[in-house]
Amino acid sequence: MEIQIKPELRMGGLLLGLGALITIICILLEVNAGWASLVVEMKRTDLEAGKFLYENWDEMNSIWNWALYGNVFLALSSMILFKVNQKIGWFPLSLFWAVYFLGSLILIISFALSLGSYPHAFKVLDDELYLFEALRGAPLFLFNLGALFQTSVFIIYFFEGFSKKGRVPQWIAGITLLLMVGSFVAVILGAVSFAVFAITCFVPPLVLGLFYMKETRKTK
Repeated sequence: MEIQIKPELRMGGLLLGLGALITIICILLEVNAGWASLVVEMKRTDLEAGKFLYENWDEMNSIWNWALYGNVFLALSSMILFKVNQKIGWFPLSLFWAVYFLGSLILIISFALSLGSYPHAFKVLDDELYLFEALRGAPLFLFNLGALFQTSVFIIYFFEGFSKKGRVPQWIAGITLLLMVGSFVAVILGAVSFAVFAITCFVPPLVLGLFYMKETRKTK
């Protein structure tokens, strides 16, 4: 038997894991910058958000640029993994990767809009707050929509973890599930902020990427 490496899985896994890792790091950098918190929810009015961003724009601009690049890697990975010929029940695996690609693309647009438009709004923040409110509204809506679409990777991950021929060991998938459920419950109870749950949501693509990178198939 000769071992044939699946190049699309190896490359797709590399980009998927890299994109997820960059995103996790960006969330932690947002916490370090004071934009987010792991303990309490950071509730700000548009004026408060605008002033914080204006005063810390150099740092936030860098973080959000990297977040944009992270989603570029996620989008590229889903384009490559779209070629994987496999099914989850009645549905082709490519359907879920297509949804994930769309979510990543929407997030790229969201970050691009923020990075491109916010600096102009800062100049008139006190006099024309409505301008920043309008400019902030679109990226926020797109961000939430893109994040929702990206949850399609959970279906892929837990299929790979709990199916008989899955590429992710069941015990790792089980720990991941407990981690996600536990962090979500902790958010509801007010023990941690939503940022903690957001970080755990990128554990599945990170782990999936690692196992895709190790993927081999034996052929005659």
